[in-house]
Amino acid sequence: MGAAARVHLEMAGELSLGQLVWVTPPQVTNYPKFLRQIELCGRSDITHMVERQVDFPEDLQDFFDKNPEICENNLDFTNTPHTPMKRDGVLFITQRRQATSDIRENPLVTVLGSHAAMTCQIVVMKHSESCVASIGHFDNHTCWQHGKENSAHKEGMKIMIDEIEYLSKGDLDKGHIMVSVFGGYTDERGDAARNSMSLLEALHDQERTLEIVHFCVGPYNTVQDKNGKNEAILIGIAIDLRTQKIFPASYPWNNFEDFSAQLQDRFLRRSGQGSSLPDEDKHKTKLSTFKPKALRNPKTFKNLQNAVGAGKENSDIKSDREVKKDGFGNNIFGNLKPMIPMSKDYDKVVQEEEAKKVSINLKPVRTTGASSS
Repeated sequence: MGAAARVHLEMAGELSLGQLVWVTPPQVTNYPKFLRQIELCGRSDITHMVERQVDFPEDLQDFFDKNPEICENNLDFTNTPHTPMKRDGVLFITQRRQATSDIRENPLVTVLGSHAAMTCQIVVMKHSESCVASIGHFDNHTCWQHGKENSAHKEGMKIMIDEIEYLSKGDLDKGHIMVSVFGGYTDERGDAARNSMSLLEALHDQERTLEIVHFCVGPYNTVQDKNGKNEAILIGIAIDLRTQKIFPASYPWNNFEDFSAQLQDRFLRRSGQGSSLPDEDKHKTKLSTFKPKALRNPKTFKNLQNAVGAGKENSDIKSDREVKKDGFGNNIFGNLKPMIPMSKDYDKVVQEEEAKKVSINLKPVRTTGASSS
């Protein structure tokens, strides 16, 4: 793929020129380096902004070789210590989920975060002017394992971009969307690398101009433990919506005890027995336009829709039929047939069990002291 914009034809019949979808490759700039120099030294030797398009690479190494600016941003990020996060104000998402937040409409959420998994990867997007941010936790199962034609990563990123654009409103055209990707250490099977390439392809398939700031995956998120085995550097990621700063983070409260407490609170609320967690934590996104949601696989979702549609048709057909009930008055679903024993010794076993039974002929209990007739 060259640096020029690619034209994608939607294979749904013949398309006219007005139906062509122009796709703009992502860009890389020296703006992040400019900000780092200002933060560290109070000044910068960069006198003008430089931007260029990012061509789709042959592999991850090709991507890193052609984009030294991103590599420099990666090294700066992984050299930053992890910040332990408190629960207050943090909207934490788990695997295969996504959330977008605007601190202007919901001041209850000040931080978006997620834990950095082994082969999963976290995508953080933010608008340079509106300060609206979105975070998504992408795993292997929702992307390449279902095939590239499903475009699970592309659809997930499109949702993030659409939500950012909607909340940015008047500030949308004053800036652009900056993208950072974290996670995915160098594993033996190469699962993380395939995940990373799928994300890169999804970034190249978007219509909006995007700036890649970090792509902290593979060798930039891998160290060796004392046994010489690869392990990830990053524990978790967070973005502060007030400062727009993205940083390595840890979540000490994201453990089994916390998960159990959330399950208990959910049970108490649903059963009408009160709650065990504060309402502020439960309703953190009540002011947000977009709520946290699952990153669905398009193929799976389409199959589910088809199944639901077929179920509705079948329910209409069966509605006129008499519904059978069991001895307790419950509806009987389906036409289940009794199991037919396949063993040749079944009859013999039944006879032996019947022979073991003792006949019981209990007489009615008579009241003590009652007169006989």
